[in-house]
Amino acid sequence: MVQVTTDRDRSCHATHRSPGLRLPLVPFGLGMAFAASLMLGYGPSNRDKFVPSTDVRVVESTDISFTTTATDPYLEPVDCLELLDSYRKGGISQLRDHTDKLPYHKSYVRLTNTQIPFYLSTSDANVDQLRVGIFTSGGYYEKVMTSTMQTILKGASERMNARNRRKRPIMIDVGGNVGWFSMLAASHGAEVFVFEPNVVNMVRLCESSVLNGWSKSPDPASNQVHPYLKGASDTHGSQEVMYKIDPGNPGSFSFSKETADNYALKFGKADPLEGRLQLVTLDALAMDQHWLDNDDNTTIAILKIDVEGLELKVLSGARKLLMAHKVQYIFLEWKIDQVKNWEAMSTIMLESGYVLYKFGAGEGPNEVVTTKFSNGKELAIGIESITKERRNVNWENMNVLFRLAEIKGNV
Repeated sequence: MVQVTTDRDRSCHATHRSPGLRLPLVPFGLGMAFAASLMLGYGPSNRDKFVPSTDVRVVESTDISFTTTATDPYLEPVDCLELLDSYRKGGISQLRDHTDKLPYHKSYVRLTNTQIPFYLSTSDANVDQLRVGIFTSGGYYEKVMTSTMQTILKGASERMNARNRRKRPIMIDVGGNVGWFSMLAASHGAEVFVFEPNVVNMVRLCESSVLNGWSKSPDPASNQVHPYLKGASDTHGSQEVMYKIDPGNPGSFSFSKETADNYALKFGKADPLEGRLQLVTLDALAMDQHWLDNDDNTTIAILKIDVEGLELKVLSGARKLLMAHKVQYIFLEWKIDQVKNWEAMSTIMLESGYVLYKFGAGEGPNEVVTTKFSNGKELAIGIESITKERRNVNWENMNVLFRLAEIKGNV
């Protein structure tokens, strides 16, 4: 079991940028609830009355209900309010055991510069070097993926509204990290199901979701963002040892010993975390949410999978969901050192009715694919040839975008 614990002397730094107003960095000693009260206009006496700042254009739709009605005991979402309360009381060991060099107890809140701004909490630069740019610029290093997702989400919301559907479009975020893409989707009105196995990242994600008003109740049916402190895989209810692979990136955990060993050559010894993490399948989630029912009109606009080399297992555990054609667009990060899995992943995608639409390097898929592949082997060979032509530091990972074959137009 991953031990859940927090820090009494937590300090939260926040910056709030809005037209005509600039607040300096302010250290807080009362935890996220007090930070939220200062930034979002509700004090200790009325914390339950969450009112977003007027310069955060959160998409509202009070007459639309959320879909989460979990009956599977393995698919109970995290109660963000409870998790953050535990954090403030020192109940999360991974955040309590901080040092000056690794200040896990510190977080920074920033209003993003996205089409629809939202608040995002990030860790200190000494803890998470990769995502410090969110705090300094209000943007994310995967700029192309961010822009593409915004276009997809905007279109999905407009189509749902035009059809007078009472359900929101959905995003499934597998490997949510601190929640950038989850919050991005929620800001466009999507209901989000996000899987993140790292409790440090989950605290940051929950801070953001609570600040934006998307996780405001212990009742999942009242929340727009549903976080799961679990990993997605091909077996439901099993457990796996989780390995840390990059000391400068809190999101760099993997269930793959092979992936951990490869990273160990670059960063040093990869030690398994204490305990095992629960795994679930996306097919089980789909069945639990009744997305596979014949009369269900759910639209899953985006499935994003970024799981440090375990993408094949996630896809293998989502075959029923993919075959049902509920998911419109699928973002995948493919590891250059996982070429042996590309054919199997490509086969799953093609057999499920998806085509490779775009590919790209670190910032996201930005090049349109014009070649039509008849099978997974052809597709895998085609992708491998591209990486061999462009192999450099920016192509350690490849971002690919699949979409349903019947979808036309550009995003």
